[in-house]
This record gives sequence, C-alpha cells and structure tokens, in this order.
Amino acid sequence: AQFSGSILGTFASSRIAKRYGFTLAVLIGLFLIAIGIPGINSDEFVLCWIAVFVYGSGLGVTIPSINLLTIETTEPHLRSSAVNLINFAWGVGAICSQPFVAAVSRDGSLINVTVILVAAVLVLAVCFFLAVRASAAKRLTENESAPPTTRIWTQPRSWLFVAFSFFVVAIEGGLGGWLTTYTESLKQSGIEMMNLTVVYFLFFVLGRGIAALVSRRISENALIFSCSVILLTGAVILVTAEQFAIIGAAVAGLGSSAIFPTNMARFARVFGPTATLQAGPVFIAGTCGAAVVSSLIGFISTTLGSLRAGIILVVISAAFVVLLNLIIARAFRSEERSAG
Repeated sequence: AQFSGSILGTFASSRIAKRYGFTLAVLIGLFLIAIGIPGINSDEFVLCWIAVFVYGSGLGVTIPSINLLTIETTEPHLRSSAVNLINFAWGVGAICSQPFVAAVSRDGSLINVTVILVAAVLVLAVCFFLAVRASAAKRLTENESAPPTTRIWTQPRSWLFVAFSFFVVAIEGGLGGWLTTYTESLKQSGIEMMNLTVVYFLFFVLGRGIAALVSRRISENALIFSCSVILLTGAVILVTAEQFAIIGAAVAGLGSSAIFPTNMARFARVFGPTATLQAGPVFIAGTCGAAVVSSLIGFISTTLGSLRAGIILVVISAAFVVLLNLIIARAFRSEERSAG
C-alpha cells in the first residue's frame, strides 16, 4: 500500500509542480499525510490499507517536492550541501521514530502516536505556508510563463539517471528492510551482534551530515564516486565475512548515505534550471527499485533457503551503481565543463 501510494504520489508531484509549483505540492503532500495517518487506528484491515495508501501518497508527493524545492531555491554551488542537509534531517527523524512510538504508545494502541503526528504535520504545514507565501505567487507566475524548454527525457542518455536512481534506492530499501532479519539469522548461527539495521541507519544519517560539509569542497562526481566505492565495499563485507557484518553494515550505510541527494543536485546542474520540474521519473525509479529489490531478496532467500544469498543482490546493485556513475560522468562531461 505504501509503495503503490508513493509511486502515485511521486507521479502526481511532478504534474502539480509543473502547474502550480513545489510549494503547493508540499502542502498537498502534508495534507495527505495528515488525513492518512489516523486511519491506521481502524479495526478493519481494508481501511488500514487505504490509510497507509493515502499517507504513502503524501510521502510520494512531499519527499521529491521538498528535495527539488531545496535545489530550486539554493545557489548552484550550495545545492549538494543543502539537499544532503535536508536528507540528514529526514534520517534523524527516521532514527527517532521507533523510540518515539515505543514511548508514546500505550498497550499497543497507536492513538496517542497518530494524534501527535497529525498535530505536528498540520503545524508544520502552517509554518511552511507562512514561510513561503511571499514567493508562492512569483513562483506560480514563473512556472506558468516559462514552461520547460529542455525536453530531458527525449535524450536517451538522460535515462542513465533513472537507472542510477533505481539501483541506489534499491540498496537502501533492501538493506533497510532485511538487515534486522539478517541479524537474527546470524544469531541463530552463533554470532552475537547488535541489530545491523540500527548500525546501518546510524552511519547512513552520519554520512549525510558529513556530506553536507564535504560537498562544499569537492565536486559532485567525486563525492558520488567515493560513496559508491565505499558502498560496494560494505556490501561485499556483509555477505562474505559474517563475523564482520557489523562493519559491513556501517560501511554500507556511510557509502549509501549521500549518493541519492548528491545525484539530484548533479541532475539539476547538468540539465539546467527547468530540470527540477521534470525529475519525476528519477524519484519513481527509486521507489520502484526499493520495492523490486526488497521483494527479490525475499524471493531468492526463500527459494535458496539462505538470506545471505538474497543479500548478494545488494552487492550486484552496488556494482551497477559504481558502473553507472562512471558512465554518467563520462556521458555528461561536456555539460559539466561548460557549467563549471
């Protein structure tokens, strides 16, 4: 429900942004989140499914819109830093979510949790509206009077960014979804260690914080290449050295942290000022990648009777990330020289 809602929301966000700008898209996304969250308290499974679909749609609208609004309103030399900082904050929220639910929920009930979240989202929506209303009319006028002049997706090489996004987010979804189960399987083999998901996301968030500082001093290509090699190294350690799986999770988290947000900044720089309004396929590909690879890891693991065999798919995806990054850097070298 959440994946399908997110895909629909991401598709809708690009349409809304082209017509009305990212400000309204963010507000619509926050509204969908606010009306969807309370529904998970229903005793009916179908209603819960619909509720998750609705707030999943809200996430699908909000996440790309906020990323692209950040890129659109930031000076070019600060875009990578700004978008990594935004996603660093997102990561901190993700880490805090489970302790928050544990502390606020009572006897398995999510009523307290949902009331607090809905109130927070609505307050955030009001604050966001007040902060941007001065520029909303101007942006609306600009979007209506200056439609995209560069038709990005008519260029075959631009689809390299779609493939790149697919594998990057696929790795995040695959590791985030299966590392807890992988931890349990290692414990059954007699290897005691802390939850690998916690380790992965701690270093994932830490990496984005570091990238927000480092990206001001090195190029986007250099940062993405470094992170992709680190990611591949961590993924290999995870599946080849069970005793050092905790190191592999930490290295993979650090490596995967800054790739997607930095790549979005690179996408905007390569294709120019209208790129943000046409970035929908990149986000949709990422959502599809997470859904497909997470499901395939489960299928392969069940078929072969080994979760490690399924996680090898993460290693393969990481190798594609390294390869595709080199191809993208080479394919768009002339644009980068003129922009530099």
